[in-house]
Amino acid sequence: MTAPARDFTDHIPRIFTLDESAEILRVKKSWLERKAASREIPFSKLGGAYHFSTDHLWRIFFQYEQVPSTGESDEPAAIIPRRKRQRTAPADPRVVPLRPRTPRTSRQSQLAA
Repeated sequence: MTAPARDFTDHIPRIFTLDESAEILRVKKSWLERKAASREIPFSKLGGAYHFSTDHLWRIFFQYEQVPSTGESDEPAAIIPRRKRQRTAPADPRVVPLRPRTPRTSRQSQLAA
């Protein structure tokens, strides 16, 4: 007597390729691949290729979810101005600092005149 055939289709997880996962998450394939390579997101590597289960995609989604802050103030955080780099004189007086070229349109009009 043989055992009846069992249907495992209900227990097999849905697996997505890198391209399918990028399309589902609406991100670039390169971004998803870079994050997986740096181990920042969950994935499975089958046959040398990145694959993602439905659970992986939900965990990635919630990992990058931005929740609004519940701070008292509605004002944005203070912006700290960046310091400009001070130009220093070269140590050797014979060194001439580099200067940018004049724009091409200006040079062409000077040559034509």
